[in-house]
Amino acid sequence: MATDRSPSIRKLMRESYGNIRHEYDPWHVNKSLKKKLVSVSNKKNYRELRPWLRSISNHLYWACSSSHGDEQECVRRWTSVLHHIRGIHRWEENGREYQCAHPPLSEEDQEKKRWLEHDSPAFRALKELVEEKTLLRDLRQMALFEHTGSLEVFHNVTLKYAPKRLHFTYDSMRARTELAVIDHNINIGREQLEGKPQYKYMYTKTTQQWVAKPVYEPTSQDFRKDLMEDVLKLREEKSLEPWPRPPPRPRRLLQNIAPVPRPDPSELVAQRLSRFKQL
Repeated sequence: MATDRSPSIRKLMRESYGNIRHEYDPWHVNKSLKKKLVSVSNKKNYRELRPWLRSISNHLYWACSSSHGDEQECVRRWTSVLHHIRGIHRWEENGREYQCAHPPLSEEDQEKKRWLEHDSPAFRALKELVEEKTLLRDLRQMALFEHTGSLEVFHNVTLKYAPKRLHFTYDSMRARTELAVIDHNINIGREQLEGKPQYKYMYTKTTQQWVAKPVYEPTSQDFRKDLMEDVLKLREEKSLEPWPRPPPRPRRLLQNIAPVPRPDPSELVAQRLSRFKQL
């Protein structure tokens, strides 16, 4: 089971569902890591980190996807970024020799890279983030490289039919959720546009870099027309009885979500006027 890093879910899975392997979605972990890296790289003494932000983010995904369920290997591959970022591509660790998984770099590429110095403030700050105890602990629950992206996509489709800011009755909410399910299932697995793969280019303010994102085929909404035609056909054949109007239900909506009752309006107005008088 894959989830985000919610402490309550973590505790629930540990205490009540110990027989189920609980994994974290790497996207949520990576998002938190990028925020910390951007915050550090914006400081004057750590700006050498800025060109490496995307590479460090990609390295986290690679460490999780290539470890094939081995928790220790996932952690080791993640911490290997501390060697690569200094231009060290072969090193010894615990009596064993390791090397970077990328192809050998030419002398020209080696000279172009802005490698970090071992004693630089930027490297020390990165080392502290990479070897953070909570991150290393959570990496052990990311070795299967499981994602919750498809669920996030479905939730986004559901918001189109049932916005959170509006209240719906049970029958309406059920029907809207069923429409969201149909919409999601029909449009899942869309490919990139035919012909030469197309991309859209976006500049992210967070990393201050340009990125390419694939452009997929547009979603299909033909199911709505088909659904309406089926309903009208069944109605004409009188094989579909009119839906009985449910009896009106009292709406039990709170007037507000404040934890304390509202004071008398005259008291609130008096407080506001007294503040202006003090000015």
